[in-house]
Amino acid sequence: MTVDVRQLQNAQPARLHAAADAYDSLGRANGEHFEAVKEAVRWISHGGNWTGTAAEAATNRLNRTNAKLDGSHTAMQAMGVLLREAADAFELAQSKLLDAIDEAIHAGFTVSDDGAITYPPAAAADRHDPDYDAPKRAKSLADRINRALAEANSADQAVASRLKKITEGADAGYGVSPGAAGTDLNAAKDLGRQLTAAGWPPPDASAVQVHDWWEGLSQAEQQKIVSQHPDLVGNRDGIPCVARDQANRILLPRLIEQYRGKPQLSDEERAKLAGFENIQKRLDGGFEDGGRPGTDPPLFLMGIGDQGQGRAILSWGNPDTAKHVSALVPGLNSDLAGAGAGDASTALRIRQSADQAATANGGSPDNASIFWLGYDAPQLDGASVLTKDRAVEGAAGYDQFLTGLRGTHEGVPAHVTSIGHSYGSLLVGQAARRPGGLPADDVILVGSPGVGTDSASKLGVGADHVYVGAAKADPVAGAPSRGLLIPGVAAYDSLTNPDGSWFGTDPASSSFGGQRFSVADGTFSDSHDNYFGKNGKGGDSLGNIGRIVSGNPQLITRQEGR
Repeated sequence: MTVDVRQLQNAQPARLHAAADAYDSLGRANGEHFEAVKEAVRWISHGGNWTGTAAEAATNRLNRTNAKLDGSHTAMQAMGVLLREAADAFELAQSKLLDAIDEAIHAGFTVSDDGAITYPPAAAADRHDPDYDAPKRAKSLADRINRALAEANSADQAVASRLKKITEGADAGYGVSPGAAGTDLNAAKDLGRQLTAAGWPPPDASAVQVHDWWEGLSQAEQQKIVSQHPDLVGNRDGIPCVARDQANRILLPRLIEQYRGKPQLSDEERAKLAGFENIQKRLDGGFEDGGRPGTDPPLFLMGIGDQGQGRAILSWGNPDTAKHVSALVPGLNSDLAGAGAGDASTALRIRQSADQAATANGGSPDNASIFWLGYDAPQLDGASVLTKDRAVEGAAGYDQFLTGLRGTHEGVPAHVTSIGHSYGSLLVGQAARRPGGLPADDVILVGSPGVGTDSASKLGVGADHVYVGAAKADPVAGAPSRGLLIPGVAAYDSLTNPDGSWFGTDPASSSFGGQRFSVADGTFSDSHDNYFGKNGKGGDSLGNIGRIVSGNPQLITRQEGR
């Protein structure tokens, strides 16, 4: 049977919630009986004076009964979960249908039971009006109605199939065994996630499409998805910052519990757990420089995950409302443990510097500073830092993230600055060279071993919007051309490109064409880490970065290219 417009329009999913509540009550009652029988078995085995063949037979019978009670308790849970997920799926599909029908009625259109839309014949004036859009609007509304019906039908078939299996198990008797009931419960939870995901834009949808879909949901629907399926929200570009933060604050403790609960952890897993714990410590106010709820600036957890070496995105301030937004990509040796600790502090100093620059130039501080660890940064324990593979792999995700920020921003578009440090500058360079370019207004490259190109003009924002900081003693920014170490590598050969760096032309060279700002020379051991004012070092570097981020690049102190 196929669900049509009138059936979905008149459906009462709330009744499924009531049925789920009833199954929950039955489950709790079975749970109480289970505990009572378990106590009886304990008394016979340990506290009573009943022994012998009869006592042994009674104990065995009670244990079998208890297993059924345990299984039926879990089976009732499975039914409650399944019915609630079905209700949620039908409510969401129904909401989309009702919104489309309401819009159609207000436009003077008619909606049939099969979802077709008709509209009055165009008047003479309409036929000559270039803005007349009834056919296009009708098609758009019909598409929305058909998508809602498709979601409802998909949910109906999936839930019916799952209910049939549970019913068959109950009729045959095996459905109340602990093992079978546990399988049913897990299957119900999995189906719930699938039903929720089915109503989402497809995985390859753009961040703008995701945002448009999200905005089409009611506030209650949005909050329900955040609380019940945070894994679908927390890392999806195009979802607003506040919703992502709420979802990720649910996910983070789950990740910590998951890793703590493993009987044995590999070195990589221990590193992830330490990183998750550090981020939680930051959110709880365990670091002196900020992060605790209720403090200014607020800290948002815009991304968290255990893919690869681990993922984390933190933002000081809400990028959806800020006038100026920066997104820092870290480089060599960056990891989850640093994300919650020193790297979060780095992003905070960038924000503070931008606020100071805005105030000094007569403006109002209105900045959001993001730390983006959305890729596997190379470590010193392998050769990954010598190739651009990880930068290429991470570039698409960074581009998508910034595109998402553009889509979720409220009001006048923000001034966006992309910042790449060390190997992270190569990732920024790769992202900037993707089709369509990087959705940023300015690019800052510091401590860069090259960005994979020979000219600032090829980064998509104009050479006058590419800013470069390179300490004289920085061994990474001063990385030699590959041709010096690998003769014959033409693209990097020092003979054909005297300004060559490890990954293309040295961004700090005059031939690259970027705007070089002044940075303290530093020493071989500390210069690479001082661009963001760590321990008060770096000279004018942090101040210059703040001026660029706050939209005051005319105030930077300059340095000649080398």
